[in-house]
Amino acid sequence: MAGRLAWIALCQLALPAAVAQLPPVPQTGDTSTKNKPRLFVAERLIDLGTIMEGDKVTAGWHLENHGDADLIISKTTSSCGCAVVKLTDKDKVIRPGGSLDLKVVFDSTRRRGPQRQSVTVESNDPTDPKLKLEFKAKVDFLYEAIPSTLLNLQMLRRGECAAKTLDIIPGPGRSDLEILDVKLKEDAPLTCKYEPFQSKSGTGQRFLFTVKQDAALGRVKTVATIRLKVDGVERERDFPMRGQIVGDLDVNPKVVDATRQTSTRGKQLAPVMIRSTNRTPFEVLGTSAGPLLDVRVEPVKSGPAGTKYRFLVTIRDDAPSGPFGATLQVRTTSVDQPVISVPVFGIVAPMIDVDPPVILLRQDGTPAGTRRRVRVKASPQEVLEIAGIKCDFEAVVATIDYEATPSHRHLLFLDVRLVGKLPAGTHETTLVLTTSIKGAERLEIPIRIDVPA
Repeated sequence: MAGRLAWIALCQLALPAAVAQLPPVPQTGDTSTKNKPRLFVAERLIDLGTIMEGDKVTAGWHLENHGDADLIISKTTSSCGCAVVKLTDKDKVIRPGGSLDLKVVFDSTRRRGPQRQSVTVESNDPTDPKLKLEFKAKVDFLYEAIPSTLLNLQMLRRGECAAKTLDIIPGPGRSDLEILDVKLKEDAPLTCKYEPFQSKSGTGQRFLFTVKQDAALGRVKTVATIRLKVDGVERERDFPMRGQIVGDLDVNPKVVDATRQTSTRGKQLAPVMIRSTNRTPFEVLGTSAGPLLDVRVEPVKSGPAGTKYRFLVTIRDDAPSGPFGATLQVRTTSVDQPVISVPVFGIVAPMIDVDPPVILLRQDGTPAGTRRRVRVKASPQEVLEIAGIKCDFEAVVATIDYEATPSHRHLLFLDVRLVGKLPAGTHETTLVLTTSIKGAERLEIPIRIDVPA
């Protein structure tokens, strides 16, 4: 027992020295003494209450810097284009203990019912770098427009009133609707008048649009600016409109574009349709399309006789190869459109098409490099015959594979091969074919031969 007590006493004497020799315990958490900003907002959600559609109201938040370093606002974004943040560059820095009144203008135009939008403030606050602020409102509307966005007037004729109208009616619980002013763009080919009409919501105003007698044919894209008053509250709004002013005759398509691929001679391009817009018969007095195209006219049997014609445009057999531009002109008995012009574009295929257009050979000791398959193709209505084949290099031999296309008289395949040795380097020559195609009796195909050293 005495020995055990002596051992405990010895340990107690040694413990302080042992504790003094232990390594320090590492501290946890951020012990940095660097100053930091802190963005504080007492109220993040603001209720704007009930407002009228078209009102522009301001939501504001009081931003404070509760930190001990400058708070720098790097970016502000809103959830909708209807909310615009008012913040200048000099206001983007808030000193420690300072504050800023952040304002957002909410445009309630074309917005109805409950609204809830947000604004995100991005800053150098390490605890909340993207602070989200919100506002809400209830939007009542003064009036309703039908259609609410774009008025499509569709097909229009000179001097006639469009079938489509713009109707404006009072909103629920409202009755007094007054039109103060209507303006069209100066270049608008339309005139406008309005008249009252009865709707379920009360007395509305109907806007009628008439095409001017001297309006140019083509597309209409304009805006009507209407200023009105509902229950004593004034509003002004732009109403976009579009349509198509047509004459006695309608042409479809307006342009024949056949440039996406080559066209062979004798090919018929997309037909052009000309019809009477008011179902009144008319006559075709004549057509022309220049020296490259032939035109044929066919009356269309559907509908009243003489109100619709189809014009078939065909590439002539003697048309040269390459791109072309022409104009289909049609003379008619229409007082409004005595002459109709339709642009026509295309590419005439070569009389003989060679694929590949350049023969590349490589004398490297492998069969793949010393043989090429060449397709020679004429128009489908032609009979292709090759009477002769010639090449200045005796090492190049070309033969016709008649068995490859027994049922296609306009198509032949050539086998071009290297049968002799050539010195190292690049050699160029030409394979000359004598054909039966008029205008392409002599056909030259370039050949390039690569012989490694």
